[in-house]
Amino acid sequence: MGRAPFKIVGKTLTSPLQNKNLKIQKGPGGQMGSRKPDQKPYHRPSSIGKKGPPSRQGKGRLVIFSRRPLPWAVSANPKRKVEDVRPIFWASRPKSYIYRTQDWDEFPNGRWGNSSSPAFGELNDYYLFYLKSKSSKEALLQMWGEELKNEESVFKVFTCYITAQPNQNGQKVMCLPWNDEPLASETNFLKDELEKVNRRGVLTINSQPNINGKPSTDPVVGWGPPGGYVFQKAYLEFFTSSENVTALLKVLKKYEPRVNYHIVNVHGRNMTNAHEMQPNAVTWGIFAGREIVQPTVVDPVSFMYWKDEAFALWIEQWAKLYEDESPSRMIIKYIHDNYFLVNLVDNDFPLENCLWQVIDDMFELLDAPSELLSDETVLE
Repeated sequence: MGRAPFKIVGKTLTSPLQNKNLKIQKGPGGQMGSRKPDQKPYHRPSSIGKKGPPSRQGKGRLVIFSRRPLPWAVSANPKRKVEDVRPIFWASRPKSYIYRTQDWDEFPNGRWGNSSSPAFGELNDYYLFYLKSKSSKEALLQMWGEELKNEESVFKVFTCYITAQPNQNGQKVMCLPWNDEPLASETNFLKDELEKVNRRGVLTINSQPNINGKPSTDPVVGWGPPGGYVFQKAYLEFFTSSENVTALLKVLKKYEPRVNYHIVNVHGRNMTNAHEMQPNAVTWGIFAGREIVQPTVVDPVSFMYWKDEAFALWIEQWAKLYEDESPSRMIIKYIHDNYFLVNLVDNDFPLENCLWQVIDDMFELLDAPSELLSDETVLE
């Protein structure tokens, strides 16, 4: 049995909300449970702000159940009842995360901790079943394109997903390989910026805005017991071309140490200015009578496991919709083989989010005379 990459610190004082609509999924090692993934942070589907199942106390009086205990969907598996910390990367794929960590003896409680070898399940053939979309092949082709002409065709799919506008087939793009649900309403915080960068090939799959001390009862960003305050660092995760990464690396030099970055390709080429083993808390909360709770982290070790899954989704969910050697399949395969997966964290959460300025500076450099991109920064 594998061990989780953390040590147990303190106790958890909350328990998962009960939900009658629990789904049990069976894995090769037995049964595991997860709640339907309807409570997720930014740039992913969520039911934040929606009313939970009602109960009645007294004649004619409607009382609403407590809201979400954590900013991600809590597992129904009793084995995971103390779990209260996860890497942000699987925020839109909680069932995948549960599957890949099902053999852990313990689950992080209080803090993630440091580790050089978290025991994430590998991407074997059985696991690839969990990479499948809920949508039919026909529906996916209508949303993502029956025929792709170039990389810009892919950019348009991402942009339609962000904007919820119909594509050239008149179909709304309701999902992507990394997000199997429509975007949540809270993504309106970021929608304009996300649309702009996706149009230019910064293909975002995960993001959250900075939050500085919002009440835990806030209908959009709140979580945990009432009377607390929640915080977030701005986070942005995306695929982009090697040309863009060359410019991005040059731009990021002037944002250190405020912005941490982690950039990797499918072959494992890895560039970062963060500590190679130290997780970075990007969501936390302060509640009466409790230690600080930090349920979401950017962990550099876990990111290398996530990148295998993130890149595999290009092939397993998208490329395989098309015939072998078809132009459409070759376009997706080219992106899989040549693009980089990037995550950015703005550590100065009380200030205005600077990550959009980072991307704007990257575009400005790309639009400038080519000699401004020195040979030292060119990626091969």
